[in-house]
Amino acid sequence: MNILWLCIALGSLISCPTFARAEDSGTEIDLSTFGEIEPKEPPSVWEGTHLEEVSLRDAVTNRRPYISLMLGPSFAGLGVSEGVNSFNTHDTILAAGGAIGMAFERRNGQLRIETEGMGRNTYFGPVMSVPDGTIGLITASNWSVMENIWRDVMFTDRFGIYGGGGIGGGGYRVGVGARGPSGGGAIYVPQASSAFAWQAGGGLIYTVTDRLTFDVGYRYFSVSQFVVENAGLNFAASELMFTLRLYEPFRR
Repeated sequence: MNILWLCIALGSLISCPTFARAEDSGTEIDLSTFGEIEPKEPPSVWEGTHLEEVSLRDAVTNRRPYISLMLGPSFAGLGVSEGVNSFNTHDTILAAGGAIGMAFERRNGQLRIETEGMGRNTYFGPVMSVPDGTIGLITASNWSVMENIWRDVMFTDRFGIYGGGGIGGGGYRVGVGARGPSGGGAIYVPQASSAFAWQAGGGLIYTVTDRLTFDVGYRYFSVSQFVVENAGLNFAASELMFTLRLYEPFRR
């Protein structure tokens, strides 16, 4: 009897319209995946950040070694004073030389410190005319060694100006000579003389490449007076220099 009542109860439940089967109740939920859900990591602070490349030279140092080659005319004068008498002579000669230095990068240009060596060819300053030519003062072995400081100021990436000067020493051998149609000759004082020298000037800069620049500049150069054969001599020159400067000369 009990079994009969149990069968009747099960039949009534199956036939009840309010009973919903699992497959008719919508999308099935897979409870087995709940344990595999992991918390989402926050985005990285570097995401979307653009990093620019910086060269090792710019990051480590602001110094650049360089070498310079210089060439140009020197409008020179040699003044002589002996007692109450004095006179000046003039000649245009060629000056050439070179420098080695270090450039320090600044906000709008460079500060350059260099050692310069310069030579000038034979100077002939006319003193008087004679029937067969001209007699004048002659200098030979004209040299100078200077310690210079220059300041470059750039207006654009390629054009700028510079100014500065230097101190050091200079010297030459002096003599008396003659020039004429048939040639000339000179008699020099046996010893060469030297004295304190200084220069100052400025000019224009043109940047050819990152490592090469071209300068056109004016310099006033002077060697202090010294005495030779009881006469005081003073050599000075206004020089127009054309300069090529190469940075990092030993870099491949």
